[in-house]
Amino acid sequence: MTVSTLDAIAADPETFPGALLLTGSSEPALETESLRLAARLLCPDDDAHAAAPCGTCRRVFAGIHPDLLTIEPEGVQIKIDRVREALTFGAGRPYESSRRVVRILRADLLGLEAANALLKSLEEPGERMRWILTTARPESLPTTVRSRCAAAGVRALSRGDREKEWHDRGIGDDDAADLVVFGCALDADPAARLEEARAFRIVAVEALEEGLVAGHRPSLVLLAEACASLDREDARILAELLGDAALADAFPGSDAIRHRSIAGRLAKIARRVRPNALRDACIAAADVPPDTRRGNRRLHYEKVLLDLYESRETDTKADGGRRNP
Repeated sequence: MTVSTLDAIAADPETFPGALLLTGSSEPALETESLRLAARLLCPDDDAHAAAPCGTCRRVFAGIHPDLLTIEPEGVQIKIDRVREALTFGAGRPYESSRRVVRILRADLLGLEAANALLKSLEEPGERMRWILTTARPESLPTTVRSRCAAAGVRALSRGDREKEWHDRGIGDDDAADLVVFGCALDADPAARLEEARAFRIVAVEALEEGLVAGHRPSLVLLAEACASLDREDARILAELLGDAALADAFPGSDAIRHRSIAGRLAKIARRVRPNALRDACIAAADVPPDTRRGNRRLHYEKVLLDLYESRETDTKADGGRRNP
């Protein structure tokens, strides 16, 4: 496994390694960088750039380019059937580009059989095939996989760095802050993302207020149903709100609060539950079960929220003697 810088790797698609392993602490940053590199490999104009992408690059960033295949875990691992699909895809002739690209996200979740099936192609992918693997836990990958890949580290940008990227595109302070919180990629439509994510945040906060402050239990059941209908990226907003509520109550000025624009409302919610209840609920809400069928996800979120409901303080909070509103 040779370690290189991303700039050196991306400099020339013709010298791009047959198999590249991207490592870093942030899964979203790894996913974004893997898409950028895929666009670099597939773009015929040699100008792949997320801020001003061509039509080819836009399709890559949207995940709909015919010469790009993305493999992700299903449940607790990446199964061999998906790897076989990738091998078949890689063996075919490109539709538009001069090559094909397969991304394997969270490659540390490759099952043993799936990892073994990859080895030959990682070592000898052929002239028209490129592999990009990502992982935040490279130590969990089999040595046989790591040894067949060139490796590069991806640094997770700070919140300030990511907000600056949006500022450079003419986005105002409040919108830039929310776009970072909501995990909007630079190539995405910021207005649509803000509208969608903010709408759910309003729904979630109002349901938490009705359920935990006003004691209206059905509001929490409806919120669980709403969370179950979302993809993982949007559903995590609930966990963030619960964590922010705990921080906003205990440390109102903390820089760790993500949803700062509603910190006051979240602090009021926090005052109605027992100490540590929000922390436990935040952890549980983020731990979505591997079985992602909607019914199971609804039951998961329902348990998190109803456990929180049972922790409500109906009189005086034990940790400070403050009267609840």
